[in-house]
Amino acid sequence: MGLTKRKDGWYVEFPVVDDGKVLQLARGTPGAKLKRWKTLTPNKTVAKQQEAKIKTDLMMGRIKSVEDGQARTFRFLASCYLGLADIRRQSSYTWKKTTIENRFLPVFGTKILGSITTTHIEAYRDTRRLATGLQGTKLKISSLNRDLALLKHLFSYAVRENWLEKNPVSRIKMERENNARDRVLDPEEFTRLQVHSAPHLQAVNLMAYQTGMRLGEILHLTWNYVDFKANVIRLRAEDTKTNEGRLVPLTAELTTMLKDLYKVRYLGEEHVFLVKGHSVNSIKTAFNGACDRANIRGFHFHDFRHTAVTNMRRAGIDHLTIMKITGHKTLDVFKRYNSFLEGDLREAASRFNTYLTLAHSATLDDSPKSLINNT
Repeated sequence: MGLTKRKDGWYVEFPVVDDGKVLQLARGTPGAKLKRWKTLTPNKTVAKQQEAKIKTDLMMGRIKSVEDGQARTFRFLASCYLGLADIRRQSSYTWKKTTIENRFLPVFGTKILGSITTTHIEAYRDTRRLATGLQGTKLKISSLNRDLALLKHLFSYAVRENWLEKNPVSRIKMERENNARDRVLDPEEFTRLQVHSAPHLQAVNLMAYQTGMRLGEILHLTWNYVDFKANVIRLRAEDTKTNEGRLVPLTAELTTMLKDLYKVRYLGEEHVFLVKGHSVNSIKTAFNGACDRANIRGFHFHDFRHTAVTNMRRAGIDHLTIMKITGHKTLDVFKRYNSFLEGDLREAASRFNTYLTLAHSATLDDSPKSLINNT
């Protein structure tokens, strides 16, 4: 109560009673609620001055009654959220903006924040669950969970700004996902895909195929994070899905490709991958078209991560090193991307058989002759 320090700054908290007209300071009064105001300063002295003013205003009845989220619609929240610098820097910003504008605003846009309840969120979830993709496919559970996670983040921001007391999404449980895929592109397919891809897509494909980088990480890559001396890409925390920076080693082929791109880069354009002199925002149409022309079925761009992880494992790189390169935080998630094909299993059995044969032969060689003759 009073002035409180939190991670994101100073807050003023007082118990108040709302009579529908004004907020009044209340100590020990039944029905009182704790009201929080966020100060706009990191300076404690200035924050204490704001605390004193708020307390005086409460005692004098100068603060009008404000129901949770009154006069603030979901559209207002969405606008503020998308304007945050931290959100705009994220590689997922385009997806968030599109999702909010195309899915959330038509449903919640004009609703007052305080009027949105868990029931409204459940109704959205149930309706969204029945949606189908462009090809009539059933909506994936992971897509639904991403929607709910974004909604939860939006309302959490509203709570932090003191526009809401509770997050209506907090009681909604995410549904269990089972989205493991085992589609891996073999070398012949990759060569075929490159033949049917435009030059700018060829570069993006190669980067994904040989590093396992996510599409957003590739499209947002800028030259100042390409280290030609060390032959690595230095990804910043804010450019990765896991919010952790990492080093991505470059193969000789990637180094040559990047040096060629650097020679013909456009002045004033910091992004590595360009089309007609401008940074690439989406490769979906170009990629799908290339797959169709190359007669490659059932392959998504994100499957390049499966492919890269599987190829690194086949090359003998240990799983911890692969996780460092690709940015997988947990072994469980990593296992989903490490595809074992039938050929891999047969190869493993063959190698194990060779090991046992050699080990058995060595044992026989070291055994006494009488023992060998008796067996």
